Amino acid sequence: MTTTEAPCASVRLPFLNGVYVAVDALAGAYLIVDGPYCVFTKAEMQYCHNLRSRLLPPIGHRRVVHTGQVQDREEVKSLSTDRTAQVDAIFAGVCAQPDAGIVLSTTFDFHELVGFPLKEITRRHARPGGPLVCHIPSRSLGGTWLEGYARTCEALARSVTFRPGRRKKNAVALVGYLHDRDEPDHAGNLRELRRLLGALGLSVESVWLSGGGRAELEAAERASLVISLPYAREAARVVAKRTGAKLCEAELPLGLSAAERFLVKVAGAAGRRARGAALAAEESRGAVRDTQAHAMRIIAGRGADILQDDPHLEACLRELCSELGLLLDQKYVDPAQRRVCFAPTAESFPPDVMHVPIGYPNYIEHPVCERPFLGYSGFRHMVDRTAAAILRGEAGANPRS
Repeated sequence: MTTTEAPCASVRLPFLNGVYVAVDALAGAYLIVDGPYCVFTKAEMQYCHNLRSRLLPPIGHRRVVHTGQVQDREEVKSLSTDRTAQVDAIFAGVCAQPDAGIVLSTTFDFHELVGFPLKEITRRHARPGGPLVCHIPSRSLGGTWLEGYARTCEALARSVTFRPGRRKKNAVALVGYLHDRDEPDHAGNLRELRRLLGALGLSVESVWLSGGGRAELEAAERASLVISLPYAREAARVVAKRTGAKLCEAELPLGLSAAERFLVKVAGAAGRRARGAALAAEESRGAVRDTQAHAMRIIAGRGADILQDDPHLEACLRELCSELGLLLDQKYVDPAQRRVCFAPTAESFPPDVMHVPIGYPNYIEHPVCERPFLGYSGFRHMVDRTAAAILRGEAGANPRS
């Protein structure tokens, strides 16, 4: 393969992958999937992506529970039998777990076609004093993993308990954050978002989703402003409508321009647009000052490819490439130069591609220290990672004799 050829296209991940990502981002959550034993293969993907995954713990109960508990449930013909009592017993057992704060259900592939009353069984186990129990309408036959994540958040938004009259001035809820793992990249993102919103005089009361449990979801009742991020737009609308909070739909703040637009949009919704514009200008100056040498001497003028199954992330990365002087159009790039590729690690790459792992799933980068990719701190880290990938690639291509 020559340097002018691009890596293979990104893999389209199915609906249930996103549901599993969402469940892994909820402390005390269990997921009952109406399906056979092979439902665990998607949980294993999440387990490899997230070093702190709760889905398949080495000790304790699995957080993903399948209804095909015996061998004959693996066969399609068994779906015509009455499985109601068996599935009802599985629900009772899961809801009785002492650490079960949230119990969700959904279905798997061909199980969706036979009309099994999973939703009704789920409703029967939603009882006062028990865990939050809700059903996730399935799109497993055609939906993407991002739809799975969004539908899980929407189901939670329609089911969680909000008490009236709890809104606080200057309090916000972030709804639609894609928390795909409990690792320092996301810890850094959330710290950066809280920092920026705090500089606007806003307090983040709740993040959907962030690794918190039922109390984290319910804390959205205190928000006077719901900031909608692109991974759960409908859930944000439902939360705002149910609590009476103002809704602000913002974009993913990845890259300098996107971070500025995020700040100005949120500041405007909070009635402090001038403050937001001033903060964005100050933060941008500092980020440019810290990264200018890297961008000019190492990054700019090189070719780049973006392989993402996430259109929101892809759009931000395209803009980031423009900000850093990376060229996405191959006809303007020296064909002898090695290319930078922003992609997850489920791809196959030729040895001459300088890979910057980002997106879901990421199997080869598990940072120990906080390493955000959102906001202005995230911009610095993205420049640092991109420059490091280029320098490593060049060192490998030109080893010392």
